[in-house]
Amino acid sequence: MLQPRKISDYSENGKMILIYGDTSVGKSTSIFATAPQPIAYLETENRSPLSSLAACGRKDVDVDLFEYSEWPEVLEFLDTQSNFVRHKTIAVDSITHLMNIQLSGELEDEAFAAKDDEGRMVKPLISSVKLSMEGYGAISTQMVRFMKKLAILRKSGKLVIITALLDQNPRWDKTLSAGPSLKGKEFPPMLPGFCDLIGLVKHNLAKDGKIQYPPLVYFESPEQDFLAKFTGVKPEGTSVMAGPLNFESILKLTSAKK
Repeated sequence: MLQPRKISDYSENGKMILIYGDTSVGKSTSIFATAPQPIAYLETENRSPLSSLAACGRKDVDVDLFEYSEWPEVLEFLDTQSNFVRHKTIAVDSITHLMNIQLSGELEDEAFAAKDDEGRMVKPLISSVKLSMEGYGAISTQMVRFMKKLAILRKSGKLVIITALLDQNPRWDKTLSAGPSLKGKEFPPMLPGFCDLIGLVKHNLAKDGKIQYPPLVYFESPEQDFLAKFTGVKPEGTSVMAGPLNFESILKLTSAKK
């Protein structure tokens, strides 16, 4: 039976933030530099996070690094809330690689293994990496399961940060000039419903054209030409929610009582 919850039962710190941008724009570094500690960091791209840690400028970052292994293990890991008792931030870096490479690859392998011998002999290289409509549906369903588990952690008061690569003119929404790089057409339109904020991260260029840190993040799209979302009350005099990518500041702004 459904039971009412009091407003006091909810934590202002529980947020889910999606940021997306070009590779090496500073998304990972900004997580290590400004996200509330301790941090649980799920690395999906099979690359070392040491360069981002070195660049963040924060001494002795309190972070537990977890490397992606296989899909069922990740879902089980997120299902066990005791894994995150000590963490204030849970970061997934990146959802693009998680969905487009890791999960997609495992589904392709599963579909190829299920073929009979004759089916495997027909264009074996193509058939081993080709997803059917059923496969794309499975990707969408599995990603929704993944996001629901993150949403439970968010509701418990955790800051959940998800990164994605930039996709120019994404196929899943041809009205956008920029959005997160995500596979398929079913899951991407569902993603904003899980997130409190969605921001496009861009290089912060000085007057001389040199790139400076931190990068800039845009949580609103005045022309509605890129995916963005801001949930909260704008400070007076603010026309567009944009500024340096600093998660402590963003959390303080969106959690402040008005």
